[in-house]
Amino acid sequence: MRVLFVNPPVVRSDRSSADNEFKLDGIAYSPWIRAIPGSGRIWRMFKLGKSIRYGVRAGSRWPWTMEMPTVGSPHYPFFMGYAAALVAANGHTVNIIDSVADEKYSYNKFLKRVRAWNPDLIILECSTPTIDIDLWIADKLAGIADVAVAGPHLSSDEIIADVQKNHPAVKYLLKGEYIYGALDLVQRLEPGVYETRVVTDVDSIPFPFRNYPAAIKYFDPTMPTPKPQLQIYGSKGCPFKCTFCVWPQAMFQKKVSLRDPERIAAEIKEAVALNGYRSIFFDDDTFNMGTERISRLCDLLKEIGLPWTMMGRLDISPDWLYDKMVDSGCVGMRFGIETFDLDVLARVKKGIERKDFRGTLERLSNKYPDIFIHITMMKDMPGQTEDAHQLDLQIIHSMGFSTNDMRRSYQLSHCAPFPGTELFDQLQAAGEGVLLKDYRRYDGGQDTVMKTING
Repeated sequence: MRVLFVNPPVVRSDRSSADNEFKLDGIAYSPWIRAIPGSGRIWRMFKLGKSIRYGVRAGSRWPWTMEMPTVGSPHYPFFMGYAAALVAANGHTVNIIDSVADEKYSYNKFLKRVRAWNPDLIILECSTPTIDIDLWIADKLAGIADVAVAGPHLSSDEIIADVQKNHPAVKYLLKGEYIYGALDLVQRLEPGVYETRVVTDVDSIPFPFRNYPAAIKYFDPTMPTPKPQLQIYGSKGCPFKCTFCVWPQAMFQKKVSLRDPERIAAEIKEAVALNGYRSIFFDDDTFNMGTERISRLCDLLKEIGLPWTMMGRLDISPDWLYDKMVDSGCVGMRFGIETFDLDVLARVKKGIERKDFRGTLERLSNKYPDIFIHITMMKDMPGQTEDAHQLDLQIIHSMGFSTNDMRRSYQLSHCAPFPGTELFDQLQAAGEGVLLKDYRRYDGGQDTVMKTING
């Protein structure tokens, strides 16, 4: 069987909808335009793109759009990659078409690419803010081959029932994490819903599929290491209980798999041999879980000799381990802070273990001025006032973090109560059900439904 995993374009304007075939107002900012010096400034000045926004879907914990497209994609689609590798290991021919990474913004040309590959089965990963695009394109894809939809949005029986009722052309639905689900599907091919079976030992399944052109185009701009950048898991899942965080709840069902350092090193070597990666980014939910495990991994990474970066937490590792990370080749660290307001952190169950996490951040910033440190902040969380948000900004600015300095950078995301999270359930119980179904307002790059709910 020929099984194709797809990540269609994410591009829309204010009036784009299924009714007008997601027609754009203005001209799309294509890669050939970017190659023209000063094109971005001219584009914004004359508003050539009008209201067009470009976004991400597969592989993103926090789907968002922006007025200018990224170069390639910041996110490797791990669920697709692992599912494709597992399906291939069981005797099927697989491929991934990732239009976001390929910077191809035409839906019609995407459909032509899919048709040209001649698949028997198409698996499309969906997200909440793009679900109108996803289901529209799924109906189109159903004219080419049997279609399965998957991803974090498909987290509840209500949503599943709605898809089945309004999109009967979609033959299969994979709930939650769909690595095993994709294998179950190709083995059974029974129309309907496939429940989640979470992979609890990542080292027991094949390394993710990377034998396709876009596999060298994934690049996290907050960790600007040499390209091509290998994005890899050192672990899967997160033991913390943040009420807003969708993957640990909707995808992993709160299960965690800590990988063996030797297996991680073996994957790196295999991937480098295949695609010539020149740097590594550990895109874990929480990389630095297990002090001795990470210490051993540092020994292996030092032997490999590639610069590497990671995404972790400030409050779960001793100072000496951060020092060892840097000594072993770590040139960048990402940390999810959200806010310095401990009351808000407690309300969203961030689970801060050490109250001096700010001190850890200051120590790293002062001791290692040349490494990249990127922090993620959030606004519109439950109980978070505008004054508290402004205080957060004052704190990080006083520490030297800005949006213009890659060595000390930060991003500001907007809280969204994704279906499948505790926050969604809390708000639904509080009577916000109608607002919660406005899925276009779950875009983390703009004001979300939380801004209205918070008043």
